[in-house]
Amino acid sequence: MLQWAIELSEFGIEFQPRLSMKGQVMADFVLEYSRKPGQHEESSKKEWWTLRVDGASRSSGSGVGLLLQSPIGEHLEQAIRLGFSTSNNEAEYEAILSGLDLALALSVSKLRIYSDSQLVVKHVQEEYEAKDARMARYLAKVRNTLQQFTEWTIEKIKRTDNRRADALAGIAASLPIKEAILLPIHMQPNPSVAEISTCNTIEAPQADGQEWMYDITEYIRTGTLPGNLK
Repeated sequence: MLQWAIELSEFGIEFQPRLSMKGQVMADFVLEYSRKPGQHEESSKKEWWTLRVDGASRSSGSGVGLLLQSPIGEHLEQAIRLGFSTSNNEAEYEAILSGLDLALALSVSKLRIYSDSQLVVKHVQEEYEAKDARMARYLAKVRNTLQQFTEWTIEKIKRTDNRRADALAGIAASLPIKEAILLPIHMQPNPSVAEISTCNTIEAPQADGQEWMYDITEYIRTGTLPGNLK
């Protein structure tokens, strides 16, 4: 061991703690793919990557499934368990955002996105208007993230053509973490979009000049009801 220590000392090797499982999966994939630098550089500039996503919201929980395919056919699959309640549409948006983050981490420049959610796809294609405030925030974040790609497309596909991503989302949403021993399922504790707090304020006094809470406090203190039944 002493001889090895002397041999390796010239390289300045430092030991660091192991990253989280999600980060380790990413690191392993990047390491494997970077073994072909010529192909990697060429594909990043000229070829398209493919991202299939799906989200699931069930009584047992919510989850998303991602299937990212490189130009030379290599696959990276991820299942993410959402640590918060979502609607089906919110889960679909979380799936797209997680997939885009994964693609950006791998320096993808051209990306084709496939989802079986017609609402989300039409939102991004600007064919449908996002009227719900929460959907509008999700849509705004997706559009801002897409600006980081050189080129991108998004397309609605049939659920039968999205079975692998659907299966990953279903596993993440349904199975307890300890039972999914063959698939690393990651935890996302918070939504990708922040909540907007609202507060209703009442400033107008009553017709008789008293504050609006006067009748309430009088009823609590003495049981006296206001004269006006309404």
